[in-house]
Amino acid sequence: MTEIRAEMNSTAELEPEVYGVVSICFLVALFEGLDIQSMGVAAPRLAPAFHLDPGQMGLVMSASTVGLMIGAALGGWISDQIGRKAVIVASMAALGVFSLGTAFAPDFYALVAVRILAGLGLGGAFPNLIALVSEVTPREYRVRALGAMYCGLPLGGACAGALMASVSSMDWRPVFYAGGIGPLVLVPLLKACLPKRRTVRGTLSGGRIPGDTEGSGETLFGSRTGTTLLLWTSYFFTLLAVYLLLNWLPSLLVAKGYTRAQGATCSIVLNVGAVVGSIVLGALSDSRKPKWILICTYAGMMASLLALTVAQGIALYVAAFIAGYFVIGGQLALYAIAPSLYPAAIRGTGIGAAVAAGRLGSIAGPLLAGTLLVHGFGADAVPMAAMPGLIIAFCAVFTLAAARAKY
Repeated sequence: MTEIRAEMNSTAELEPEVYGVVSICFLVALFEGLDIQSMGVAAPRLAPAFHLDPGQMGLVMSASTVGLMIGAALGGWISDQIGRKAVIVASMAALGVFSLGTAFAPDFYALVAVRILAGLGLGGAFPNLIALVSEVTPREYRVRALGAMYCGLPLGGACAGALMASVSSMDWRPVFYAGGIGPLVLVPLLKACLPKRRTVRGTLSGGRIPGDTEGSGETLFGSRTGTTLLLWTSYFFTLLAVYLLLNWLPSLLVAKGYTRAQGATCSIVLNVGAVVGSIVLGALSDSRKPKWILICTYAGMMASLLALTVAQGIALYVAAFIAGYFVIGGQLALYAIAPSLYPAAIRGTGIGAAVAAGRLGSIAGPLLAGTLLVHGFGADAVPMAAMPGLIIAFCAVFTLAAARAKY
């Protein structure tokens, strides 16, 4: 079975469709990245407009993450039933509608509601982008294709920051106008261009291979319990470090005496590093032994977090770039290994559940940082708090990679 797939994956006629799918999925990821960071960049203007206290602002910022977790788990499972394309299209339509709804929310309660619903759309799309790109791409190019798609996330985040920085007024809505109109404009393109059938053996985009009983009747547990738990562990602790960095870097820099402008610049540099890391690490993973890439990636994550605690002046921006390169770009290792761990019939379910587990880590990271600061720990303690989790995540993902000969 594996040999047949590898042979089919290597056919030259697949290339035009692969480029098309990866490009479209990149655009989807771009708007997802913009929405993920939209509330963070809008918060300084939004909170005064709604007269929100810090607790209410925290609820608003957490609302989309809650929706994202639910959307990731359900979106992956539904796509195994009806197909990747249908779920991606529906998710982007929902993201567009409720991002625009955010801009027109009349009060705090409406704001929380629309952010939860936007999160459902956001969460439903991403696991299916991973699954679809993995399924249409030849195995020898799979990780770099995922890297090209994934770099849309940090690039979208950088666009959110740049958009708000370019608006001279105190209006917080422009980022949500862009985050709503863009996905809705993209929906017709998704309907027209995303494949209804996978290129590999001409199978359905929902992931069910006719006549292939591999994974038939399987679940995420049973014989796969160890695989599933290791994957969830790696996603949880890696995303904990990622979102600790994304949410707290500007505030931590201000606490260390830097200006808000310098903190915002570091955030942009962080996202640029993530884009470069996604592309470079993807290419290296395809061309060299991926287990060594994993070792270097997680070592780079820990070294870059340490560098952020000691760097000064221009070295701070270098450290931010390296942190983006490894900490955010290094997520690619997780997204690359996940599709190979489950058969086609439950691939969307497996990836979606792992992404949902990662989102729990994305909630835990900022909470951990806040707890440390409340209890009197200095700003430098926050990046260091992610170190034990990254060690656990590395051990889990390395075990998975070592156990999968086809990865």
